[in-house]
Amino acid sequence: METQSVHEVCRQMELDDRSGETQISKYVSFNFRETIEKIEAYINSKHTSGETDYLGRKKPFFNIVTAAVNIWYRATDIDRKNILIGATKSKQTPLVFIQNILLDNWMKKIKFGVFLNDWGRTLAKYCSAVSKFVEKDGTLYCEVVPWNRIICDAVNFEENPVIEKLWFTPAQLRKEKRYDQEMVEKLIENQTTRKTMSGLNKDNKSGFILVYEIHGEFSKWNLTGEESDEDTYSQQMHVVSFTAKKDNRKEFDDYTLFKGKEEKSPYLLDHLIKEDDRVIGIGAVENLFQAQWMVNDSAKQIKDQLELASKMLFQTADGNFVGQNALSDIENGDILIHSLNNPLTQLNNKPDIAAMQSFGQQWQSLGNQINGIADAMIMQAKSGTAWRQTQAELQEAHSLFEIMIENKGLAIERMLREFIIPFGK
Repeated sequence: METQSVHEVCRQMELDDRSGETQISKYVSFNFRETIEKIEAYINSKHTSGETDYLGRKKPFFNIVTAAVNIWYRATDIDRKNILIGATKSKQTPLVFIQNILLDNWMKKIKFGVFLNDWGRTLAKYCSAVSKFVEKDGTLYCEVVPWNRIICDAVNFEENPVIEKLWFTPAQLRKEKRYDQEMVEKLIENQTTRKTMSGLNKDNKSGFILVYEIHGEFSKWNLTGEESDEDTYSQQMHVVSFTAKKDNRKEFDDYTLFKGKEEKSPYLLDHLIKEDDRVIGIGAVENLFQAQWMVNDSAKQIKDQLELASKMLFQTADGNFVGQNALSDIENGDILIHSLNNPLTQLNNKPDIAAMQSFGQQWQSLGNQINGIADAMIMQAKSGTAWRQTQAELQEAHSLFEIMIENKGLAIERMLREFIIPFGK
């Protein structure tokens, strides 16, 4: 039986991440990496089809997703003060009191409130977030791992290996004493620039080394190299890297900086609302993919119509003007010579902006309904609106966010049970 090395697993998972697509049902497919890239583009007001149209004119981006993310972020916020450990029996009260003191001290020390804010923001954008808990120098640290740093299975997160793509400077690699320093020195010879998941350069700075940190269940053979261990599996952590050979780009030089067993994976995947057969849920941005495109299209049409309306267009039956660009002539201030008895009249090119605006607003309204956002959450109620009506609208809208807050609370409970309380003990 031939067992894959960790390096081969990393290369295959990276290839699948770039080109893989999951078929959820007959009419629905899901591309994990493309979805992440599109969410990032829309949050930053960038078109995925380019910044100009086929005539080279700039396309406006009428951003409606950022406001939706901010509302989800505020409506589902959980603070550090909301986290307490409760006793189920009266005799547990003294122990729980001590545990809450330890918990409060730990949250202050590692700035858990900052973690909760980062976690909440990521959940609002993607509907899902990956947390990482690592014990170092006698302290448990936690962080939210950005989705553009993670390679994982697009359907099942917990049961498959998870990779973090990390970029280190030579000094950072040498500082990590757990790493095989002989391998570190060999790897440092292959410095390059930092790249995105799609292979684009992040900047022009060189002097970085790509390292893959992978956690998952692997054959014990990856630790011992013994054939007798090929059928024995355990939870392991590996820190590896590889570079393509110069004479054959399909072959690689493999480097192993660290390998060892671990009790459990340091990652937790949390959702505001979980979706079947998808590693991430459908968040405030993805809900608005279609609406954002249609609003942008409406804004582009309005812009084009306004630019056209600013031009002076004329029509005539005079054959002297055949083949001439009268528009540029007028803009340049040239004198028009007109033949006798042939009229020269200005065209009515006034655009119907109101209809276009109404069309765009319909899509904005639909997007807000999909995301559970009421008008009262976006703007102040109009004069004369009944207070009861506004409160009823807000209460109905917040019912969805109450479910999300409950899911966040359950996720924090899971963090406490699996990582934080065991560490405190």
